[in-house]
Amino acid sequence: MKKDEHFSEEQLNALVDGELDPEEKGRMYRESERSEELDQRLCQQRKLKELVKHAYEDVPRPRRFAGAPLTPKGFFGRSLVASTLLVTGLAIGFLADRYMVEAGNDETLPVAPVAAMGPETDNYILHVASGEPEFMYAALQEARELLDSAEDGQIRQVEIVANEKGLDLLRSDVTPYADEIASLQASDVVFYACSRTIERLEEKGVKVHLLPETKQDYTALDRVVLRMKDHWKYIKI
Repeated sequence: MKKDEHFSEEQLNALVDGELDPEEKGRMYRESERSEELDQRLCQQRKLKELVKHAYEDVPRPRRFAGAPLTPKGFFGRSLVASTLLVTGLAIGFLADRYMVEAGNDETLPVAPVAAMGPETDNYILHVASGEPEFMYAALQEARELLDSAEDGQIRQVEIVANEKGLDLLRSDVTPYADEIASLQASDVVFYACSRTIERLEEKGVKVHLLPETKQDYTALDRVVLRMKDHWKYIKI
């Protein structure tokens, strides 16, 4: 069946997030009743977001400590948890990309065979939700190690997305790590500040000032979903 292109991914995200007005929401639901392709896209988007939310909440964080140098020594050796998170992220991305289940039936989600998991990339998205300095620094350390451990000639992309208390990492008037972030940006690491977290802070009267070159055109969840669809590896710090 030809892909339904009446609605963009941004509109689907807005519907799933409850951000559409009643008229537009009704129009999309009516269209989904007539279009199997649109109905499947909506189901897939809902399931993927629920799986990523589950990963956000339930995976443990690797224990790192502030003050250690940003070096490639012991890459992933100091944190078996980080490797577990990679597997968790990949499984979520692949399962959500391949399978859709009806709401309320999460326990019936099938396990995708390895052969069906699709192409794996060696790109990484790191997620920071804690405002504790040791976790913010651990994300920067992880990004540096990922860059330095790439093989000669290999182009490895790394992004860091921050939300909730983790947004402090990217606030110019709060972060203690502006120099480290600038160094990573010079090495093409891209930083994303969650647009929803920014909105919530500004609704409380907090003026958010971000470090230069920080992007803010995605929610943290949407950015993770997008990258996992592209088979990036996900690490929650």
